[in-house]
Amino acid sequence: MKWKKLAAWGAALLWIAGMAPVCAVPVGAAPSAPSVSAEAAVLMEAESGRVLWERQPDRRLSMASTTKIMTALLALESERLEEPVTVTAEMLRTEGSSIYLKAGDCLTLRSLVAGLMLESGNDAALAIAITLDGSEAAFARRMNRRAAQLGMANTHFVTASGLDDDAHYTTARDLAVLGCPAMHNPDFVQIVSKQSITVDFVDHSARRTFYNHNRLLREMSGCIGIKTGFTKKSGRCLVSCSERDGIRLVAVTLRAPDDW
Repeated sequence: MKWKKLAAWGAALLWIAGMAPVCAVPVGAAPSAPSVSAEAAVLMEAESGRVLWERQPDRRLSMASTTKIMTALLALESERLEEPVTVTAEMLRTEGSSIYLKAGDCLTLRSLVAGLMLESGNDAALAIAITLDGSEAAFARRMNRRAAQLGMANTHFVTASGLDDDAHYTTARDLAVLGCPAMHNPDFVQIVSKQSITVDFVDHSARRTFYNHNRLLREMSGCIGIKTGFTKKSGRCLVSCSERDGIRLVAVTLRAPDDW
């Protein structure tokens, strides 16, 4: 019975995560394989790590801002969440998506993670990296050590944000392997499951509201995360997580023409 629930629920999750419609699974019948638009994809049961469906799961691809799942997890595991971070000019030397930090702004590490995961701020990613390890290069080494601990055998991080680099890559399987423990972290879930989060600067000089780019939180019953990503090189990337009837699934789609 549990397998039938997993199969039917998994088909629904894959469909809404950018794949072609799937026929309903008749009682007692094996689920038909979905027609997938993503170049690589994995559907994984979060509790057991069991792969329920896959397509080119170990093909190395760039992953854009889904990189920030690791950046956020490391920040949350640092036990420094309430530590104030004063933004420096060095933390702003990045490009792409931004939460528009300015030198001298002072936010907690938790607030930076909120801006990182909801609005995909590359400036927040660099600020986290420099705060934790002094430089992005040193933080990337921390990312790679954690990836090895998790068994992400086909992943290598260069940036904290996911900006393109030939040596920055992962696979659909590895992103699912990362997403499962991330969604077991209560602080991580508390952030990525929110459609918006309002934060105060430490000195109360400003208040900011971050809005989540993950449309599935609004459009899919049971969705509780995780992270979108896009660059021209990577295409549309999405790591999503949903839970119904006590079953939690993580889906990864890489290079999907329409990840929604």
